[in-house]
Amino acid sequence: MDWFITLIVVAAVVSAAPFLWGWVNEKPLTAAERRKHAPGQTVELPQGTIHFCVEGPEDGPVVVLVHGFSAPLFVFEQNAAGLAEAGFRVIRFDHFGRGWSDRPKAAYDPEFYDGELLDLFNALDLRKPVGLVGYSMGGVIAAEFTARYPERVAGLFLMTPAGLALNLFSEGLASKLVGIPFVGDWFWRLRGRALLSGDPQYDDASLPPERRMHGDVRQQMRYRGYLPAILSSWRHLPMRDRDAVFEKAAATGVPMMAVFGGRDSVIGGDSAERLRRVAPQALIEIVAEGDHGLTYELFDVVNPLLVDFFRHP
Repeated sequence: MDWFITLIVVAAVVSAAPFLWGWVNEKPLTAAERRKHAPGQTVELPQGTIHFCVEGPEDGPVVVLVHGFSAPLFVFEQNAAGLAEAGFRVIRFDHFGRGWSDRPKAAYDPEFYDGELLDLFNALDLRKPVGLVGYSMGGVIAAEFTARYPERVAGLFLMTPAGLALNLFSEGLASKLVGIPFVGDWFWRLRGRALLSGDPQYDDASLPPERRMHGDVRQQMRYRGYLPAILSSWRHLPMRDRDAVFEKAAATGVPMMAVFGGRDSVIGGDSAERLRRVAPQALIEIVAEGDHGLTYELFDVVNPLLVDFFRHP
């Protein structure tokens, strides 16, 4: 009987260890931490505090940038600068669970992200239609928002959008484990940080400084709630085979453009063709040498496309 009790105790310790390690080694994200480290501003939404940055002339046409799965708003640093220089009023924000925004406990599903964007628009008093840019996971979020609220969107620009074909976690043991309740939480607690930190997208040391992300993507991992939010997004926000969402967005008549990287290892290679089928009127560009980090690695290719599209949607 003693060995059985010992086995239960050992199993309990092993199960709890990753969660206890995270609790000890991760800090709460407080207002004081934001004031100390975060650029930009904050606004209170029903789900919590959102961190955002604004650039460009106050009277410029507004463009809102919606980032992707794991990297926060600085993934758009070079694009925001280019748009602001061209006369646009640019708004970037950290999704809930990322960057310097709160990490509410919730199902990060399509309705959650739709509400996040709608609440942000209302809180910032964005009453006129705005340009909307969706990068990676932000692509399917922006397309969903456009399909539901076309009167709020002047033009939709998609950069390497998720929601069509997706290679990330497409197969293998990790993709199966993270979907299992508790077992997936334990595995993600144990290995999630390493899996995210090892993403080749963030290995940009070989690039010139101006072509790197202008921020440390690992900094947000030091605060409680980031890993659970990422896991919740993976479980609750479908990021493949959402062709119908893009079809509905296209049917609204809102002008649409998409840019894909020819060497993108995250987004499936047939995404562009699938988008052509469901949104035949959309402008589609494929940057042959582009990887998933188009926003910063090839900003000098992407920025003229952004500026031209929003000047003449």
